[in-house]
Amino acid sequence: MSNSAASAEEPPHKKRKMSPPPSMLSSLSDDMVMSCLARVSRSDQAALSMVSKSYRSLVASPDLYRTRSLLSCAENYLYLCLLTPPDQTPRWFILRRGKSANRLLIPIPSWHFQPPEASSVVAVDWGIYVIGGRIEGRRTKAVRLLDCRTHKWHRVPSMGVSRVSPAVGVVGGKIYVLGGCGDRDSSNWAEVFDPKTQTWESLPMPDQTIRSYYIHNSLVLMDEKEKVYAVDGFDHTFYYSPSEIKWGLGNTPPRKKTRRDWCYIGKFIYSIDCKGNLCWYEPGHLDSEQGEMCWRDVKGLGSLKESLSRFRLVPFDNRLVAMWESEKIKTGKDKNLIDLLPGARLSFSGPNIVLFWDVVEGDRLDIWCAEISLEQRQGPEIWGNIQWSNAVMTVEHPFLDRYKVLHSVSVSL
Repeated sequence: MSNSAASAEEPPHKKRKMSPPPSMLSSLSDDMVMSCLARVSRSDQAALSMVSKSYRSLVASPDLYRTRSLLSCAENYLYLCLLTPPDQTPRWFILRRGKSANRLLIPIPSWHFQPPEASSVVAVDWGIYVIGGRIEGRRTKAVRLLDCRTHKWHRVPSMGVSRVSPAVGVVGGKIYVLGGCGDRDSSNWAEVFDPKTQTWESLPMPDQTIRSYYIHNSLVLMDEKEKVYAVDGFDHTFYYSPSEIKWGLGNTPPRKKTRRDWCYIGKFIYSIDCKGNLCWYEPGHLDSEQGEMCWRDVKGLGSLKESLSRFRLVPFDNRLVAMWESEKIKTGKDKNLIDLLPGARLSFSGPNIVLFWDVVEGDRLDIWCAEISLEQRQGPEIWGNIQWSNAVMTVEHPFLDRYKVLHSVSVSL
């Protein structure tokens, strides 16, 4: 029998395997390979990671995400944390974008012991930190990190003190955490976490006036001093300036409407009020020396106002309810807290605003989402343009409690 005939009759498992062709990238330098991969979309990077261990390592490398950012190739991804009754464990989702029919909330792994209320979240590089919260009525000092590259959770060193709803902000790659602790005289009333060294440090103590505030919002003002601002239940503000190692009081607004979800986008601060109005504000007026606070409505969004004012997608913790009930007794007011607080959730994605609200029809609940671009026109006017709007989750069974959006976080990857 000829060799060729014998070879043709060999069983498949004994046939000699052909070596794969050499990769076109294998002849390039590591820097050049990284530059090429940084220009590939994340969905295609997932496919590349299946080619070999070396590609998988590059796709998971922090250097890749830094390179994507430097090349302006980073993509914005929106993550949501929902409370889904009767389950008391918060669940995490990522918003899949694309054509209308494909815009859906996709579940990802959740932290099974995450507090069901009063945590604060912040994005740093490729991760989301969940900080503090309340479990069975007690504060916690626990911190966890969601790695958005792999959707895996990691333990982070705990804070020096337990907190609920602290103000959080990122300046210079470090996480600043203010307030939310039970002891207003605690030496750890304000702390800063360095992700590189994985260590917490206490900040200088502010005065008693600042420590008495009940915090419900926070933002970082990206001016030359990069201050971390906190907002209390009456829209009073205070700040900490890391560069100056200084505390200060912000402006006091006229008391007309309660706002929440303050976001700093572009050159302005945005929030939403209890009537469903999207509002904007010049950040320079946060300084108490810059004149009176003046919120203005974003124009062109009348079609959304009714929906945003009627629904109650955003929760508030029991401590705030107790404070309001006490205030009602003192002042003789008869309104319920749920009627005074905004019910829609405001977030951002790149230069755009993203809104979430719920629509109930019979036994079905839809969570809707809209992305809005912003345009500053001549004079003190900002107009919103709805880029898209549709339901991103549907619940088709009877329920007693509505789903709640605990957090929405934008991450650039």
